[in-house]
Amino acid sequence: MKRTAALLSAAFAIAAIAAGSAGSATSKSSFAVLVAPTTTAASNGLTIQTEMTGSFNVATKTASGDGTYSLMAGSTVLETGTFTLDRRLVAFQFYGCGEVTMEGERIPLPPDFCGGRVTFVVHATSSTGAQHDGLLEVNCQIHDPGGQAPPGTSEGVKVNARGINFNKHITGDNLIQMLP
Repeated sequence: MKRTAALLSAAFAIAAIAAGSAGSATSKSSFAVLVAPTTTAASNGLTIQTEMTGSFNVATKTASGDGTYSLMAGSTVLETGTFTLDRRLVAFQFYGCGEVTMEGERIPLPPDFCGGRVTFVVHATSSTGAQHDGLLEVNCQIHDPGGQAPPGTSEGVKVNARGINFNKHITGDNLIQMLP
């Protein structure tokens, strides 16, 4: 819950700087994307911790941004590094803007706080200098007032890189914010 509060505080600050109306929200807009420290597991027991800031434009299918990652086996760090969004947006499923449901309670949010599932091509560079490409999916559960995020989805990040599919959300909060 502390991470959610910190993420919402940061997002409110961004909203104050880039205030805009999402009353005409469409899936063809430009968005900022913020990923708080997030942990995701793979079926082999490895976890990956990610954090990211960026933006994307649905109409032009472009993206930019960067982040950090740590590959873990239990509490042992196997690898750390950075990644960049490789200029390409793969897909975006828009959930709407303005509300999130937590523990059955509907919580109103600013109208430019949006949700959806967005997939990016990423290029990663490890602390050893090794480079590789992969896919990173961000899922944010914000939705239209009175609506809901699609059943079976959850807040978090999924990563598919080097033949490992990190697809079980453990912790983390994300925000997709419509840009003016």
